[in-house]
Amino acid sequence: MPTPFPLREKIDTIISSCWLPIGYFVLLTGLFWLPERSLFSKTFYALIAFPALLAMLNSPKKSALLAKEPIIIFFVIFSAWLIASTFWSSSDHSQSSQIKRPLYVLMLFGGCAFMALSQASTTLGNTLLYASLITTIGAAYSFFLFLSDPNQDRLVGSGSLSNPLLTSHLFGFACAYWLARWTCAQQHQALAIICGSILLVALLATGSRTPLLALATTSLWLACTWRSRRAFLPIALLVIGLAVIFALTPDLFTQRGLSHRPEIWSKALQQIMETPWLGKGYGSPLAIWAPALGQTLSDPHNMELAIAFELGVIGLLLWCLIYAAALASCIRYRASAEFSISSALLIYGLMAGMTEGSNFLSRPNESWFLSWIPLALIASLSIRKRLEQTG
Repeated sequence: MPTPFPLREKIDTIISSCWLPIGYFVLLTGLFWLPERSLFSKTFYALIAFPALLAMLNSPKKSALLAKEPIIIFFVIFSAWLIASTFWSSSDHSQSSQIKRPLYVLMLFGGCAFMALSQASTTLGNTLLYASLITTIGAAYSFFLFLSDPNQDRLVGSGSLSNPLLTSHLFGFACAYWLARWTCAQQHQALAIICGSILLVALLATGSRTPLLALATTSLWLACTWRSRRAFLPIALLVIGLAVIFALTPDLFTQRGLSHRPEIWSKALQQIMETPWLGKGYGSPLAIWAPALGQTLSDPHNMELAIAFELGVIGLLLWCLIYAAALASCIRYRASAEFSISSALLIYGLMAGMTEGSNFLSRPNESWFLSWIPLALIASLSIRKRLEQTG
């Protein structure tokens, strides 16, 4: 007796509505509660990479939609150049290990796209909402641990989190989400204020100033694109909060200054100019001697400089094209709340990467919250929007 739903449709439904949402939720929250970082990577392979690949093979028509998305097209070209650069790279990692990394991101693009195209079109957005709520709870718990330990001068976080700066990437991502939701969406207004406030306090406790600048820029972006005066309120609150902190603990700002960023950037540019067009090759080690710190740094503290160092001007231009395509989609569909929220996450990550971040294409970790997770979200929404318009 024939079944009303073909086997392929059943498989697609299970993957898009159950398997991938669980994986996406773990990706967004797992660093708070998984005990080991290696386990976080393994869950990504099992809950996103594998089901995304299975979904692509099971639904060729949907997979073909990914090949028409400009963000993904530019990413594939960027990845091809990155793989080519491994032939002149001085990296200690094997070439096979480096080639796998673009595939991880491609599976994230595919997984998010299949969630966006699922029968329940709200699957992707709802998963992001619930994950942001859990992140807020995780931030509150981390802040409690911070207050309970007098030996900690900066909030580190729970689970497999081990660095205040990297922890701020997660808190900042979620804070930008609630900021955008409060500005653009009509639902969960009170929840957005409460969660955003908790995350902002946790961000301040990390001692990182980068996310504060990124959040201020995100507020300006929302004010311009959404044309809402409400977006200016977080900037005012941020200024007041920083003024209070400066009055109570001025050393937090005066001792660290600009954290030697101009000096680091200048020396990174000098090394970039040695091979400006092709770069040193993906994974090539960077060594910057900082006399003021008395140590050699391997991080230029700027994601774009890291790309220019490894992939040259050509790689940097391709990187810019990926972001240009994403921003173009956000501006085109700026009347949509979900696109405005996604654009806020993109702007936040872009600004945070200006003063932090060097590992632009790695296994799943905190740096993904600044780049690949927002880009995958926008690409997925764009694919669904294009299908709705043509269908």
